[in-house]
Amino acid sequence: MKFVIKEIILWLKNGRIRTIPFYGNKVNVITGDSGTGKSVIIDIIDYCFFASKSKIPDEKINENISWYGVKFDINDKEYLIARGSLDKNRKVSKSYYFSPIGKTPIEPIHSIEEPQLKTVIEKEFSIDRNVIIPYSGNKLKAGNKVSLRYFFMFNTQSGDTIDHSEIFFDKLNDEKYLEALHRIFDLATGIDTVRNIIIKEKINNLEKEITRLERRKKALENEGSLFDTNIRNIVKKAKEYDLIPLNSKSLKEDLGNLKNLINNIRIIDSSDNVKELEKLQKKKNELKHKIRSYNKFKKEFTIYRKLEIDTFESLKPINYIKENYGNLIQNESLNELLDILGNEMNNIKKDISNKRPFNINVDSELKKLKIELELIQKDIDKIPQFTQEFNTEIEKYIFIGEIKSKLEFFKNGDQEVFNEDELLTKEEELEQLKLELEEELLDRSIVIKLFEELIQKYLNESSDALGIYKDYIPVFNYKDKTLQLKKPGSLVPSIVGSSSNHMFMHLCFMLGLHELIIKQQVPYVPNFLILDQPSRPYYGEEGSKKKTKKLWNQIAQDDKSKITIAFKVLNDFISNINEEYKCDFQIIVFEHIPTSIWGDANLENVVLVDKEFKDGNALIPDDLLL
Repeated sequence: MKFVIKEIILWLKNGRIRTIPFYGNKVNVITGDSGTGKSVIIDIIDYCFFASKSKIPDEKINENISWYGVKFDINDKEYLIARGSLDKNRKVSKSYYFSPIGKTPIEPIHSIEEPQLKTVIEKEFSIDRNVIIPYSGNKLKAGNKVSLRYFFMFNTQSGDTIDHSEIFFDKLNDEKYLEALHRIFDLATGIDTVRNIIIKEKINNLEKEITRLERRKKALENEGSLFDTNIRNIVKKAKEYDLIPLNSKSLKEDLGNLKNLINNIRIIDSSDNVKELEKLQKKKNELKHKIRSYNKFKKEFTIYRKLEIDTFESLKPINYIKENYGNLIQNESLNELLDILGNEMNNIKKDISNKRPFNINVDSELKKLKIELELIQKDIDKIPQFTQEFNTEIEKYIFIGEIKSKLEFFKNGDQEVFNEDELLTKEEELEQLKLELEEELLDRSIVIKLFEELIQKYLNESSDALGIYKDYIPVFNYKDKTLQLKKPGSLVPSIVGSSSNHMFMHLCFMLGLHELIIKQQVPYVPNFLILDQPSRPYYGEEGSKKKTKKLWNQIAQDDKSKITIAFKVLNDFISNINEEYKCDFQIIVFEHIPTSIWGDANLENVVLVDKEFKDGNALIPDDLLL
């Protein structure tokens, strides 16, 4: 996204105005002494873009300012946003001034509400109702629109972050921003697109709808079973009181008879039950008799075959005697006996062959008879075994009323039919969306590989400042959104020491990230980067951990060379983006270094903003407070 900060504007309570200009396609350096308010510029920009809390200090800054403002170019439009200062309780202001033509007023007035202003800026950030949080967290809810403020995490490296060994983005101490980073990273780097987010949302909704339909289908199946059981109980009880005919052919006919009973209340002849039951019992007894007869025959036939097989086995030696010793036996009576026994053995062999002496399959017939018996038993179960009588006509009508109520209660279950076509249609639509998603979704590993290649380019440019890590390979930890370095040929990343190395890792990480965003033509991240003192590892800390701070002439020449390398990498990045991608880019750096760093190195893209913050010049110069 084309975005250039043109001015920071401060309206003082004494009526004076402080304006600090910045330039596009340049490395804008604000350099000078500590405590002059350089780093507060990050907080001012953050505050003007809808911050709900702010770290702008009261001392000398907020106590003297009535309005904070940012003038910027965005997508070839010039806007100015101003916001009222924090109140005495440090509560953020709800007062906004907005100029769609970038006009700077003498004194801003409240001219627009925050939601309306957000809508204007969100449009420029290409954020609409389709740019949503893809999945929920403790602070963020799936389906909510992404805040444009989340994308500013890609634009700043504060003093707390720029040389941190484990954290590579600002504001990650806020759980909401930590969750946001993991949810928008794919969108911000072109791994994912809004179209894919919409498809995923549709897939999610369809999966929920299909689950709902499947549950409804299962419930209807259970209700159908319950309905069937209850209706059959009603039918059986009505038959016990002889209120409907016994000899019905189906449950549907029984239901029709119940409805006729309710509508006409007529009495059925009780003798029908007895006649039908006798008929079915007779048929049942006949079937049971046949089954017993077949089972008895099957058993006896099995015993018979076993006896014959045993006899056949006992006669087998006869053949052996005749074949081997027939010529030796001269006794006529013995030969006759052997012939008789041989013939008997042949007859038995024929009898025990697979051919049955009858034309029916006993097992098959038994199976048919048992099935028929089960069906008869079901018909018998429908018939009351005894007939009940009502003591009075009133009892009969009360029972008929109960039948009517139960039929009304179960009527819906009987009438509702599950729409299989609706479920099938949604399943087909789901499969189609999944295919579309597979075609559109860019393989994350490919983008990460490209990201690492871009980081490598800047690591190579910084190699003289990396010491033993100069030939190491970048490894992006997607899960933690951090950068690691790996020795060539090693399986695991190394533990990198030295805050100087950490600073260069941050520098190369952010430059590689922005080149990736530009290459992927992602519209959500502005083309600017703010760095709070890259020279921090060489100057020392200003915080409580280290009270001492070096002067420029106390810094080792080797460290001065590293600072020069860092600025040369930034200078060349501007040229690369301008020339290779035909894009604008802006870098703003807060520093303590002298202008000779970039002057002596002939870094044409590095410029001094305002004048050095020293000798009374500061974010709010001393002469403006007079």
